[in-house]
Amino acid sequence: MSLNQVSLSAQNVNINKSKTQEKENNAAVNGILEPVEQTVVNSVAPARRIAGIPDMLKNGDTIGAVGIAALTLVNLPEDCRDLKAAYNHSACALARKTIPKPYDYKKFQHDFSFFRGTLLHEVFKRIKSQKGKRIVNKIYGADITLYNTKFGKWLQKILGISNGNPVTSAVKDLHGNMLPVREIIVKKDFLGLKELTGRALKRTTVLGLGFMGLLELPKIIKSLKKGDNSKDKAKSTAFQCGKSALNVLSVSAGMGYLGALGAKHFGALGSLVGMGLGVIAGAAASSGIQKELSNIYNKKIS
Repeated sequence: MSLNQVSLSAQNVNINKSKTQEKENNAAVNGILEPVEQTVVNSVAPARRIAGIPDMLKNGDTIGAVGIAALTLVNLPEDCRDLKAAYNHSACALARKTIPKPYDYKKFQHDFSFFRGTLLHEVFKRIKSQKGKRIVNKIYGADITLYNTKFGKWLQKILGISNGNPVTSAVKDLHGNMLPVREIIVKKDFLGLKELTGRALKRTTVLGLGFMGLLELPKIIKSLKKGDNSKDKAKSTAFQCGKSALNVLSVSAGMGYLGALGAKHFGALGSLVGMGLGVIAGAAASSGIQKELSNIYNKKIS
């Protein structure tokens, strides 16, 4: 081997080392940026919904993709208002100005709505017939949060939650009236978790959970075809039902808790960022649990 060859070999080694180091550095940077990018995307509701559509289409979940696209379109007006509120909040904070807010976020949490501010809400407003109005009122009657369900009231009793006197806020209800808010009062609240649970329940609508459940339906239908016999198909379906329920509950809980925590301390901007983090945390928790359950399930059938 000549000296020139040795020199070139050494240079090649150095170049390879540089490339390896560059890849490692890029991987490290991407590892840091990826959660940040995911948080930003998930904090913007339309982007969060649209981002999942390509994967749904790739996996053959056309119904789910259409449902998400429809939900994105219907919710666009309200999502834009939320983004505007978050922008105004951050702009005022940077300029050290007083931040306009509909009520005291630290003390109160208003009830979310599935229809309020959406295109469907605008359509319902234009219905003039008495029969149509009665139907709309029934639909509105179903638009409640978990906080106001029998389960929510039972949980309030278990946690020792009581409601303060109603205070008028600048948030309007489905009928255009100012929506009153109540303080969540809890005695002996360790780390504020009980109050945070109440806030999360107020941010989770029953119809929203139902819609998320419908989006899982194509996966459950597919699971009906898996297996060589009826027993295997029944096991596959039951397992998928469990996975789907876990998906809905974990993501909803993540959005509810982290969104409530962000809103309490950082207002409209904190709410959006908290929900973005909640989606990531909920999806990660669901994925981890599903992986463990899949391992257990595969061991049993093998």
